[in-house]
Amino acid sequence: MSRRSEAPHGHVVVGTDGSRAATHALDQAAGEAHRRQVPLEIVHAWPWGGAYEPLADDAPDILARAAQHVADQELGLQVTTAAVADDAAEVLVGRSRTAALTVVGTRGNGGFKGLLLGSVSLRVAAHCRGPLLVVRNEPAMRTIPSPHTVVVGMRGEEDDPAAVFAFAEAVRRDARVSIVHAWAYDQNDRTHSDRASRARQEDATAELVVAALHKEHPFVRLDSRSVRVAPARALIDAGATGTVVVIAAHRRKSGLGLQLGPVAHALLHHARCHVVLVPVVSPTGAEVHRPK
Repeated sequence: MSRRSEAPHGHVVVGTDGSRAATHALDQAAGEAHRRQVPLEIVHAWPWGGAYEPLADDAPDILARAAQHVADQELGLQVTTAAVADDAAEVLVGRSRTAALTVVGTRGNGGFKGLLLGSVSLRVAAHCRGPLLVVRNEPAMRTIPSPHTVVVGMRGEEDDPAAVFAFAEAVRRDARVSIVHAWAYDQNDRTHSDRASRARQEDATAELVVAALHKEHPFVRLDSRSVRVAPARALIDAGATGTVVVIAAHRRKSGLGLQLGPVAHALLHHARCHVVLVPVVSPTGAEVHRPK
C-alpha cells in the first residue's frame, strides 16, 4: 500500500470520523476499490455534523488508524488520506464529482444515537454528484445463505444509469441482478379498463427495459418483476435478501434545495442492506418524483 498527497480521480472516496460505523464503511470502500482496481481516498473533515468537533491534532491519528486498518487487509491498494477543516458533507459532495464511488456510513460520532441515518450521510445523499454507497452499519443476519444479489429499482428508461451501475456492480461481485419495477395506479386510472390498460403498459415497459439490459449483459444472471405496490416498500422487501439496492436519484439542474425523493429517503432509513444512489439530472430541470 502506498500513500500520496494529491487526490486521485476515478477513485473510491470514503469519509471517516473514527467511529465504528465509519470503520465498517471503510471496509466496504476498500472492497469496492479492490474490485475496481482503483485508488482509495480516506477523508476526515470537521465539524462532523456540527456535534463532533475534533481538535486539529486528532485528524492525523484518525487517518493513520484508518490507513493502517486498510493496510492490514493486504489488498495492495494505493491509498490517499486527506484532512480538511471544512464541513464534512460539503467536502464529500465536492469530491464525489471526480470519484467513481463515494462511500459513507449510516451514522458517525456526531448527532443523536437514536437516528438511523446521520446528518452528514443524509446531506451527502441529497447532493452527491456521483454514485454514492451508503453502508448499513450492521446488515441483518440471514439464517439461510443466499447468493449475492444486486437489486435495482426501475421506473422506466429515465432510470437507466442506475441499471448500468447495477449490472457493472454485479459483474464485479459475481452476483445476480434482480430488477424491481414497482408502480401504482394514479388518479386517471378510474375504470377497470383504464387499470387493465395501465397494467399492460407497465408490464411492457418493464419487459423492454429488461430485454435491452440483458442484451448488453448476456452473462449476468437476471430476474425481474413488475409489481403493483409502493416502490419504497417493494425495494425494502427486496433488499431483505439482497446485497445492495441501487436506485436512480433524480436531481434538478439548479442543484438547490433538498434533492432526495421519498423512495430514496425511505430506503436510506429502512433498507436492511447497503444502498447505492446514482444521480440523474432531469433534462427538463424538474425533479422526477416517485410515489411512496
